[in-house]
Amino acid sequence: MKTSMKKRVFAGSMAVVVAAGMAGTCVYQNSLEVKAEEEKEKIEELKETASKALGNSTSENPKETYKDESVYVKADATGKVSNTTVTEWLKNPGEGTVEDASKLDEIKNIKGDEAFTEGSNSTLLWESDGKDIYYQGTTDEELPVEVKVSYKLDGKEITPEELKGKDGKVEITFDYENNSRQLVEVNGSQEEMYVPFTMVTALMLPTDEYQNVTVDHGKIISDADKDIVVGLVFPGLEENLKLEGTDFEIPDSVTITADVEQASVGPTITIASSEILDQFDLSDVKDFDSLEDSMEELENAADQLVDGSKEAADGSKTLADGAKTLADGSKELASGVNTLHDKSGSLTSGVNTLADGVYAYTDGVGALAKGSNELAAGAAALKDGAVSAQAGIQSVKDGADQLSAGYTDPQNGAVAGANALNAGLEQLSGSLSIQSNLSLSEEQTTAIQGMAAQMAQAAADAMPEGTFPDEETKQGYISQLSASYASILMEQFTNTMNNTADSVKQQVKGSIDAQLLPGSQKLAAGIQSLSDGTTNLQSGLNQLYTGSDALVQGTDHLFQGALALQQGAEKLDQNSSLLRSGSASLKDGGSQLAGGIKQLKNGADQVSDGAGKLAGGADTLAEGNQALAEGMSEFKTSGIDQLTKLFDGDIKNVTSRLEAMTKLGQDYKSFAGIKDGMNGSTKFIIETEGVDD
Repeated sequence: MKTSMKKRVFAGSMAVVVAAGMAGTCVYQNSLEVKAEEEKEKIEELKETASKALGNSTSENPKETYKDESVYVKADATGKVSNTTVTEWLKNPGEGTVEDASKLDEIKNIKGDEAFTEGSNSTLLWESDGKDIYYQGTTDEELPVEVKVSYKLDGKEITPEELKGKDGKVEITFDYENNSRQLVEVNGSQEEMYVPFTMVTALMLPTDEYQNVTVDHGKIISDADKDIVVGLVFPGLEENLKLEGTDFEIPDSVTITADVEQASVGPTITIASSEILDQFDLSDVKDFDSLEDSMEELENAADQLVDGSKEAADGSKTLADGAKTLADGSKELASGVNTLHDKSGSLTSGVNTLADGVYAYTDGVGALAKGSNELAAGAAALKDGAVSAQAGIQSVKDGADQLSAGYTDPQNGAVAGANALNAGLEQLSGSLSIQSNLSLSEEQTTAIQGMAAQMAQAAADAMPEGTFPDEETKQGYISQLSASYASILMEQFTNTMNNTADSVKQQVKGSIDAQLLPGSQKLAAGIQSLSDGTTNLQSGLNQLYTGSDALVQGTDHLFQGALALQQGAEKLDQNSSLLRSGSASLKDGGSQLAGGIKQLKNGADQVSDGAGKLAGGADTLAEGNQALAEGMSEFKTSGIDQLTKLFDGDIKNVTSRLEAMTKLGQDYKSFAGIKDGMNGSTKFIIETEGVDD
């Protein structure tokens, strides 16, 4: 994934949340004439829709008091704050009074006549009688998050007032600042980390004024005569995860470009919440654990290869000493195998003749009975020949085992090590090639469905009075819209998690495939070529001996069967189908045996030719294996150990930071104050004003 795509992928998918929540509101707004009072109502609707798009928090425990806080910020067109109003909703399941804490000024009850008493340390005691309390106040405290808006026209900075009514290429940039840092524990040590705020900005651009609209970190939704632009950022998240200096960047600004004619400058809405990352459980990155396991396997394989290369260096001298003996013995082996090959034709011919005779027998029991004496005599001869052949094969096999013993064991460790390294690299590369298939958890799905239901409810509520003939029609509309929103959200978030995981894995796979795997394969091929000749020879002889043993047993059975055939042709006729099947297998086995003997002959000739070359090159091999041992040690120290150290550290660090950051977001429960032990949540709604005519 290219860097620019990395910068957009997370923000782009999250932007769909807010964009979807705004869709119903826009349909309603486009149906009205644009007047001053109606414009004010649109802003209020947009605030509510955008706020719900980020999710409304509720207490998981219906028996506890929960505080839902909304911080409304008014700012000019550049983002400079003019006033801040905070609305508090105390969800009260109890009876009598409810205690709260608040640093707000000018506190008043906005949905009832319940009174409160002020105590020490900013405490408030509300006479609630078990009812929910809604109150409001003001503050001039510094906000934990800020948004600054700047404008350019044809590449030059311009004020929003100057932009109004102009033509050209406009660039609107939203810069976000996270002012909230706290000490958290990461891997056993204390360090500062930003509260993980997610910030969503929404604005509407009339299509008769703004054309060719683009946004670098967000989503554009076209609706009739307006484009709805939604941008999303995570200020401070890149620093929290220590990603500075890498090619994976997390956006902290949003830039919108467009061609404008007679441009207007409208209001914008920015929502900030610390709960979004917690809702989608970013700390549960299981691909990191599987990648870490693979790196440990790679490190173990490298250790084994280093040990094996040392064994190869020590054993190469023994190989050189035995090479001369191998050359002398291979000549005798080749001579014996040639004799065996010459006689294999007769053996094959005899087996084929036997099979043909069995086929003919099945056509008539009379003919079989007449020829049973000849069959018995032939079976006896075949049995004797098979026994003799087996004895000869055993002699050849013993010689081959002695031949292999001179050098197979000393370099066995190197072969095993090379193969283990190859297997480990291939397994790691293969696992990284598998496309990630992460899926949303049950809690995530439930959260998204809840958000979708809230957005659908908001969209329906935003419709003008009389749109729905009755409540049943309205609820049907809400149900369909909620299902559509939920489907879009779940698909986008699933794609985001999988694309992120795939990006990390492809970077690792590229390094393995381009550097480590080719080197290890060359090493394995070099060691393996040394022992292939002897290994193939032993394998062929073992197969040949196993086949000859089966042949001896088969010919003995055939001999006994031929005698029984003379005495009971009728009984044999009843089982002729089985005999026919068995003879076919025998015929195939004879052909395979002849083929194996031919391969044995070719192998013996190759061994004879190669033995002389081996004797001459054994000393060179000893020197090369010593260099191999030294080189593999350096390869492990400078290559594998460093690669393992890099991933081991980074992965655990990222995982710990995600966990610490998630907890930090959970702990940020209120801006204006909250009673100790009370659960709650807060969100910030920042409205920048437009430029009037």
